[in-house]
Amino acid sequence: MEQHRQEQQHELKGLFHMLEHTAKIAEDAALTDTFTGGETRCITQFNNVLTRLNSLDAVPDGLFDALKPDASFSQIAIACHQLAAYLNEELDTTADFKGWLSTFFGKRFMENLTEELTDKPIGDLIRKAVPDFLTETTLEDIVETFPVAADGRLTIDADCGAIDIQSTEEDTVSVRVQRAAQIKANRRAAEILKNLDVQITHEASDVKIEAKFTGDAKRWQKRQNDLDVQFDILVPRQYNLDLKTACADISVANITGDVNAETFRAGLRLQDITGRVDGRTSLGNIDLKAFHGDAVLQTTVGNIGIADGTGDVKTKTSAGNLQVVQVIGAVNGRTSGGNIILRGCKGGADLKNAGGSIEVENDGPVLAKNAGGSIRCHLQEVSENQSLLLDLETTGGSINVSLVPDIDATVEAKVLGGSVTTEFPVTVEASGTVKPDQLQGTINGGGPLLKLRSVGGNIILRKVETDQPEEV
Repeated sequence: MEQHRQEQQHELKGLFHMLEHTAKIAEDAALTDTFTGGETRCITQFNNVLTRLNSLDAVPDGLFDALKPDASFSQIAIACHQLAAYLNEELDTTADFKGWLSTFFGKRFMENLTEELTDKPIGDLIRKAVPDFLTETTLEDIVETFPVAADGRLTIDADCGAIDIQSTEEDTVSVRVQRAAQIKANRRAAEILKNLDVQITHEASDVKIEAKFTGDAKRWQKRQNDLDVQFDILVPRQYNLDLKTACADISVANITGDVNAETFRAGLRLQDITGRVDGRTSLGNIDLKAFHGDAVLQTTVGNIGIADGTGDVKTKTSAGNLQVVQVIGAVNGRTSGGNIILRGCKGGADLKNAGGSIEVENDGPVLAKNAGGSIRCHLQEVSENQSLLLDLETTGGSINVSLVPDIDATVEAKVLGGSVTTEFPVTVEASGTVKPDQLQGTINGGGPLLKLRSVGGNIILRKVETDQPEEV
């Protein structure tokens, strides 16, 4: 009987070491993208060991499942670690297993892991403790530099990858493309990354970069989150940009020239740009700061922030907030699922909302319509020969207007389901009548029109001092 027990223990130890080495092979393959096609052999080996252990009653029935035929190297390694960890308790092979881990991952890894080895699954500890860089496979960077002249154009059309554009005082375009793949969750990510074909062409002062996947489009589209591609590019200060990528951010700074930027499921960050800006994304935020030139910005789901610029702005988001601060120029803003805020702006504003509030601090004529919230407006100044001050209309909210005391204006205010109140003395025509739901007359002798309409809310006209403008 004792001899039989010793023979079984010896066999179990052999099976343990087989799991140990199979795990190492699978880990090496997952981390280095080698042994392609060897998964079948490792799967068969694990399943044979599990079958033998079940026949020896060394593991409880149903505790461990056989590996499926399409299991990845990462899944194979985890399964081997878990089964080996179970055997470890019975065989007292912790020292051997620690020795292998120390060899493979290093002494510092084992120092951090030793205290936890006795009460946590080995596989979980390994996956948690492995440094991030060990789960990546990288390709050699693409590095190119091209002589160009000012006013040239950089064009990027990429299936994936973040784009970062900075300026340089040199008359060159310097390109660096970094490529990496996360293989821990997807063993085929490295193979997909190799199918990204990057082509760079240079003609006179123009540079064009195309990064397109070859092969089955559905395959790489599902695995974009496992890829890390970055385009870092330096261009002359005076240069034009046409940038397009998918599922990654675009950043541009310190450029004099037209900038066209388009991405999907990611954001745009644009700063210190002199020239026309056209920015579009489907699922992401847009930030534009310190600009000189007209801008068109659009996102489907995301917020738009614009600050410190000169130029007309046309912007739209279907489900997000819109904020414009310290902009000199006409603002055309639309949103259907957020708030619109203008602060310290100079110029006309045409605003529409359908699901949030509108708050405006402006010195030009304001046209604002809101289908689901309130409107607050602080009119800072009135330009000469201005025929219209405000045209505000809301359904489902109130209108609150703040004006300087000496303003000259003509008022047409009407509400349905609310009242009109004013801090200004309003002169009503002799033939007119005063009603709580409407106000028609002049302030300080009359002037540009204040046209205000509300359904389901009140209208309030307030006085503010010129040296203490009300914050909205």
